[in-house]
Amino acid sequence: MQDLISMPATTILADAPALILMSVLKPLVLVALLVAYSRFVAMFEPDARRFNLPVLKLNFLFIGVAIAAFALMVFVPWFYISMVVAAGMLVGTMYWYWKFRDKQVPESAKFKLGGEGFAKAMEARRKASAEKGATVLFTNAAGGREPVPQKEDAALPMYIAAEQLLTGPLEARASRVDLASAQQGVAVTMTVDGVRVKRDPMAPDVGNAVIDMVKRLGGLDVKDRRRRQTGKFTMEGPLGKTVLSITSLGSSTGQTVRIDFDRESRFGKSIDTVGLAPAQLDALRIFEAKDRRKGVILVSAPPGQGLTTLGYTLIGRHDAYTSNIKTLEREPQFRVEGVDHKKFEPEPGVEDFAAALTKIIRRDPDVVLCGDISEPGSAKAAALMGMESPIVYVLIPAENMATAIATWMQAVGDPKVATRCLSGVVQQRLMRTLCPNCRSPFTPSAEQAKKLGIPAGKQAELFRPSGKVQVKNRIEDCPVCQGTAYFGQTGVFEVLALDDEGRRLLSENDFRTAQARAIREHKMIQIQEAALLKVRSGETSLEEVQRVFAPKQASSAKPASSAPSSPASNNQ
Repeated sequence: MQDLISMPATTILADAPALILMSVLKPLVLVALLVAYSRFVAMFEPDARRFNLPVLKLNFLFIGVAIAAFALMVFVPWFYISMVVAAGMLVGTMYWYWKFRDKQVPESAKFKLGGEGFAKAMEARRKASAEKGATVLFTNAAGGREPVPQKEDAALPMYIAAEQLLTGPLEARASRVDLASAQQGVAVTMTVDGVRVKRDPMAPDVGNAVIDMVKRLGGLDVKDRRRRQTGKFTMEGPLGKTVLSITSLGSSTGQTVRIDFDRESRFGKSIDTVGLAPAQLDALRIFEAKDRRKGVILVSAPPGQGLTTLGYTLIGRHDAYTSNIKTLEREPQFRVEGVDHKKFEPEPGVEDFAAALTKIIRRDPDVVLCGDISEPGSAKAAALMGMESPIVYVLIPAENMATAIATWMQAVGDPKVATRCLSGVVQQRLMRTLCPNCRSPFTPSAEQAKKLGIPAGKQAELFRPSGKVQVKNRIEDCPVCQGTAYFGQTGVFEVLALDDEGRRLLSENDFRTAQARAIREHKMIQIQEAALLKVRSGETSLEEVQRVFAPKQASSAKPASSAPSSPASNNQ
């Protein structure tokens, strides 16, 4: 050390390379080789255990080779020679494991480095990369995953259009999307809380390609553009897994496609949660008693206003374990637990709906749901069935109760037969409920309070739709309802329970007197009165009542001769 201090600085600098024991490159090469080898060893163990190979012995072998290679590169003075030898030892060990393993495993599990295996590996990698970049992934009706197109694939714009078509409405809480193709393009609408909203149309080529894609995913015949078809497929994305029900139908201008999101989740509701007032619940619960379980109850709602859901709710209140409950429907939309759902399909000896309904009565049911009376004879068969037992719920799409009764009487053909079996009539409308996060309170005027039945001088607080919230000093769209001011729907009802006098009045086509008598003597709640009660409770708003019961909607009720629409249109 003393000699080193006494040496001139120029001499020290001249001899500097002799003081460096190892170059920077050598440890980097050593580390790189050992890291690559250790990654291989980490992957080998699960593979070896999978095929019951001697894991412990192999571990000793791999570790021993790693130690030997490390020692060789550190202690042998000729680095580049030792590096090549060490690398050969490591690579040779991996090659040996490959050959040793392939002798022990089935042919399908062997490692392959040929062109075919490499191509498959690269294709799998491209597929995984494409799926990672996709917003949603589709699974078809058969359970197979829909391939995500690559960047250079001509099908990519169609796939992106399908993503946008479905994810946008789903984020907006839509229950369904409707597509209608025409020469000008494909019109798109979505339904949010029962209100249809227009979306940007799609170009003819892209829109029709998307229609074909969703039909194929749903297991439908893409080439059949006229016949009614139904199917299902699933979609997975940021909002989770969604089951999509698709219905396609031909039209004069092209084809229409309806896509429902998680359709079955809207069925299976309890009778206590659909929106019936307590007095209306009491009127319906009378028919749960065994001695009152007879007659026909007409169940009515405008098209698209939850008719099928209401029908399932009414039969679901009967105990399926102590009652024999059956349905006859064109297309069952949901399976109520314990209920025997029968899809109408012509069979030998049963050529029409009426004959199938008559066949059901011979099986001694306690409760029957009749999903359609559009075919001649169907209503009469239901009427004769309900004279004594069982209790029969008949679904009739109609704008109001008077139209439903008139439709029923005309379908039966004999006013006395049609009314003698009637036990009651239930009419439903759906209304949007106010968003609890952004609804705005206000004090009603004297006129509004009178209309709502609020006593004069009594303080009351109502709510109006807002859709806006204050965030610090800014007014923004409500994050819960996304600015619509409403969140979800509830039902409003009119329940007419019939006695002998009420049936007599209806047989004489005097609905107004029968209704007035029920209001006067049985305290029947009219449907608009039920809606105003929900305004008083803060569930909905006066604006929503005005929208639902606007005169133009009431005047659009069809004559009694109008045929019910298909079951698919009644389940919202």
